[in-house]
Amino acid sequence: MGSIKIAIGVAFVWLSICCGTNPAQNEAPPSPTPSKIAADRFAYPIGDGKKLTAARDSKDAWFNALDFGADNHLGEDWNKNSGGNTDCGEPVYAAANGSVAFAGDAGPGWGNVVIVTHLLPDGEKVQTLYGHLKEILRAEGEVKIREKIGTIGNANGKYLCHLHFELRESSSPMWDKAGPGYSTDRSGWLDPSDFIDARYER
Repeated sequence: MGSIKIAIGVAFVWLSICCGTNPAQNEAPPSPTPSKIAADRFAYPIGDGKKLTAARDSKDAWFNALDFGADNHLGEDWNKNSGGNTDCGEPVYAAANGSVAFAGDAGPGWGNVVIVTHLLPDGEKVQTLYGHLKEILRAEGEVKIREKIGTIGNANGKYLCHLHFELRESSSPMWDKAGPGYSTDRSGWLDPSDFIDARYER
């Protein structure tokens, strides 16, 4: 009787290995973890991406029309030196490697907005916001530094064309959201130019 039990046991093991009856073999493999490309360098999201001066001068094609903190501004407003609506439709680029966290119409005063989350080499995260866009060209997934994600617009006619650009820490109360644009409390927001200049693409 013992030899019969052994034979049955051996047959079961053989069937499990050979014919796929082993439950462990039939389990689906775990889903791959999405890759997280570190944002180890940053560039300006307009023009050629090189370091820009804030002044409206001949050194750059762009100028910072409203700086971070001025009039309680939570970002920077970038315009072409030629003024008016001359930058309408100009390309807007991702400032660094990251993944799209939000893309869509954020309502009156904002128009189309793209928000990108960036994983820094030290494990911290920041977000960049690109506001008042005419077009959204990347609505989801990972983006690379200087990849075209939209074009400059005017918030559905509310303003002259320009790019409203913000940079937030993970402590920002408006993480993943468009936010107020202006506030006396700038906790959770960073000066975009200072941040980029310290991590400029080389």
